[in-house]
Amino acid sequence: MAGGYRGKISLGCALCRQRRVRCDRRQPSCSQCLRVNQECFGYRNPDTLRVYDQSAEVASKAQARYRASRQLPAEASTSLVYSPVSDDQRAMFYCIPYYIGTDQHRGLLRFLPSLLEKDPSPALSASVKAVGLLGMARMSHGKYRAREAYSIALCATNSALRDPTTATSDATLGAVLLLSLYELITSRPSEMGRGWKDHAQGAAKLLELRGEEQLNSPVGLELFTIVRFQNVISSVFFRLGSRIHNSPTIAALSQVARSKRDEHVRPIETLYNMLIELNDIAIAVDAAHLQNDLETQQWLIERCLLLDARLQAWTTWLSPAWSYKVIDDPRAHLPKCTYPPIYHNRYHIYSGVSIATMWNNYRQTRIVLNEMIRLMALRRWRLQDLPQYQPIVAQAAGIIEHMAGEICDSIPYYFISGEVGFGSLYRVLWPLFIAGRCAAAASPAKAWATQILDLIGNMTGIQQAIGMAQLLKQGKPASVIPGGDLVTESIFHRQPGCQGSD
Repeated sequence: MAGGYRGKISLGCALCRQRRVRCDRRQPSCSQCLRVNQECFGYRNPDTLRVYDQSAEVASKAQARYRASRQLPAEASTSLVYSPVSDDQRAMFYCIPYYIGTDQHRGLLRFLPSLLEKDPSPALSASVKAVGLLGMARMSHGKYRAREAYSIALCATNSALRDPTTATSDATLGAVLLLSLYELITSRPSEMGRGWKDHAQGAAKLLELRGEEQLNSPVGLELFTIVRFQNVISSVFFRLGSRIHNSPTIAALSQVARSKRDEHVRPIETLYNMLIELNDIAIAVDAAHLQNDLETQQWLIERCLLLDARLQAWTTWLSPAWSYKVIDDPRAHLPKCTYPPIYHNRYHIYSGVSIATMWNNYRQTRIVLNEMIRLMALRRWRLQDLPQYQPIVAQAAGIIEHMAGEICDSIPYYFISGEVGFGSLYRVLWPLFIAGRCAAAASPAKAWATQILDLIGNMTGIQQAIGMAQLLKQGKPASVIPGGDLVTESIFHRQPGCQGSD
């Protein structure tokens, strides 16, 4: 590949880089420049990862090796002709830092290199290209090229699905996942039921067809985990799931998957099982709300409280690999020029974006669960004049506020983790939206979540982020809470001690 990333970019001033000394990047001048009484000309902008065209360098090295092997004088050799790096090549390379990651910062699609090496099918290659071009969409003709590549990838994937020999391959499932990622990035929240839903449900059905054999390789197990979580989360938070996770086949495969996992990763299976239980509760809550069945809601409140206690207990079983640090004084740890957006002068440091995302799945799960508790208890309190439900309402509101604040505290890490771009930031969209959707009207978390969604949308062009920010600003967010709707909440949110979506 002619394009290359030449290591970590030095953010120091020009003089420190020239002298090869550590630059502390203080303002208005670094300490090294002050010490030698030289003018400090400022620091590099770290916002973008440089991709260099190394074609000439690669050609020169290849030419030198050829000369050495032939033992010919330099004057007798023929100049090597090479072509500039194409948009397609750059698109493929774009996926490496933003989706695949490194050994230190593993990305969302860390299985791609192995998959592309073993089975570079037309469907998978075209899907990777479409997602890569989408990341480069701010260049001229980029969006058109991305849509064109997506159409090619869609045709290639449909062709692979029609062929019994390729329908259940890792490459085909990977292609479907990438197509759903493309739709997630380009669709507004109101459009989530279209292409993204079809891809997500199609990927989930493939899990059943692929059987137990898919769990025998690291790539297959990783694909199984991603697709299964995507499906159950879409059911709980997006209200779009196919409910395939309730099938006996998926349940049996999940047990096999658990036995193959490292002990540090097994908590993922426990959290997944609780998400399934939450989805079943959510269906019952919706039904009780539609039927105005207050007695059933009382039983559902008790069931929700038990599940919330189990979720809280889940955090006490986690190994040290899941732990994170809370930084209360960011100015003592971050140079001013690299400040990410920080909530209340506090942020978290995780061992990786995947761990941070799993924590945020836990937090948004508890937010949705406690918002259901809050709404049901509020109805019992106000409509039936049962004041014993008032403490339940207050407790649920407190948990929502705490979880929303922790989601906000986690966001800076996504900016400084080393995995910047679509591959990292798109994973915080729904936690931020849920936090902004359910936090109290006067909560700083609501305004901050809206601000960060706006920032991510404008910085990356992810339409989901832009649409979510607009919905929160308008005070008319999509109905994502089971048993709640705008009409019902408008009755209660003006009551003392109640939140509401405002």
